[in-house]
Amino acid sequence: MKKLLFGAFLLVAAFANAQDNGRTDIKSDLNNKIDKTGRTYDSTKNWNKGGSVSVNVAQTSLGNWSGGGTDALSANAFVNLYADYQKGKDSWANNLNVQYGYLKTSGLDGRKSADLIDLVSLYGHSISPKLDVSALFRLRTQGFKGYTYGEDADGNETKEMNSAFFAPAYITLAPGITYKPFKNFNLFLSPVAARALVVANQTLSDQGAYGVDTGKQVKFQFGFLLNAGYTANITKTISYTGNLELYSNYLQDPQNIYMFMTNTFAAKLTKAIAVTWNFNLAYDDLYRPVEGKGPKFQTQSILGVGLLYKL
Repeated sequence: MKKLLFGAFLLVAAFANAQDNGRTDIKSDLNNKIDKTGRTYDSTKNWNKGGSVSVNVAQTSLGNWSGGGTDALSANAFVNLYADYQKGKDSWANNLNVQYGYLKTSGLDGRKSADLIDLVSLYGHSISPKLDVSALFRLRTQGFKGYTYGEDADGNETKEMNSAFFAPAYITLAPGITYKPFKNFNLFLSPVAARALVVANQTLSDQGAYGVDTGKQVKFQFGFLLNAGYTANITKTISYTGNLELYSNYLQDPQNIYMFMTNTFAAKLTKAIAVTWNFNLAYDDLYRPVEGKGPKFQTQSILGVGLLYKL
């Protein structure tokens, strides 16, 4: 299954790249160039910064509706920022991805539907046109408490906290190499990647949540890391950004590969309005969503129409 997912990711990348290569709308300004990540940069500057902000809100209100249903309010916000440095053979790419969603339905407490803080920083020194000696830093966590919801014997809603800020958090530091076969795809490999698994919330720590030792807040991991990033303008109005992380921990069950994948599609309807689809996929052998049961694939899909502003 993991090989199939990775193959599908590369297939999408190759297809979108073929589409992108056929574009004719790239500006011809001599100061503007396309770097290997697919971003436009000004050759007269060392730093280039930008990003996008997307917000969508939906409300459902029913009155004696024969089809059934319930009143609901949902809101989602997505922020993607980047700051890249390039001078000579040295490059430093930084990307911050923040997602938050809120859902409120009639008769139930409001709850978050999305929560992600993901910072990736990649330094590279070019040793050939397609190969860099690199170092990667990554921090991934969430901003707010999350809960598992259920019902008691009387049918009343119950909830149990299952996450919080820095619980869990994954902090990765890895030297390696970055392969850039074409302008908007990069593949980072490290056979000596150090990672700290943090569960800073004491309640979750005492439960041994996310694989930390009971009562401990940090678990050290050491292993092999693959990180693939891809961005593309599939058409003049549709863009895609994806990232795939695979990690094998040498110190505990290295055959159990940790996976985290993000996919964002944006289709502009007007200058300020766009349809966005965020699809995240994860697999962690240490995370058991149901006590006594084995790990399962985790999926998150958010589709919305709203404002999209490019910085």
